[in-house]
Amino acid sequence: MGKEATGAYIRALREAMKLGQQGFAESLGTSKSLLDLIEKGQTDTRGSLLLLMLHRLQGSPEQLIELMLNPAATPEDGRRLAQEWLTHGRAVYLARESLAELVSLADGLVEDPAQFQRLLGYATRLLEERKRR
Repeated sequence: MGKEATGAYIRALREAMKLGQQGFAESLGTSKSLLDLIEKGQTDTRGSLLLLMLHRLQGSPEQLIELMLNPAATPEDGRRLAQEWLTHGRAVYLARESLAELVSLADGLVEDPAQFQRLLGYATRLLEERKRR
């Protein structure tokens, strides 16, 4: 398991969000010393804590798994993947989430024409109000 790479990934995301170790650890319900050990790759931790960290840091589950399962992964790999995620991946991920929500909304409107008519009526009223201003 790439514990050091995983720890470097978590640390890079935390630092990018300008979160201190103490405050972040407290928000997770754990100690600063345990967080420090995790970030240095000096301890294994339970999956639920790693997932909570990842959720709070808005990281990539795929990247975390990639690092955890690669015994040859280095701390530099962890930092590099975090930087890639922060630079490109998060925006792509959020865009995909938004697209999935739009597709779901569109599916619902297709299945319920009355809902579509209500939404159209609401949009028309909003446009009319905007024109009057």
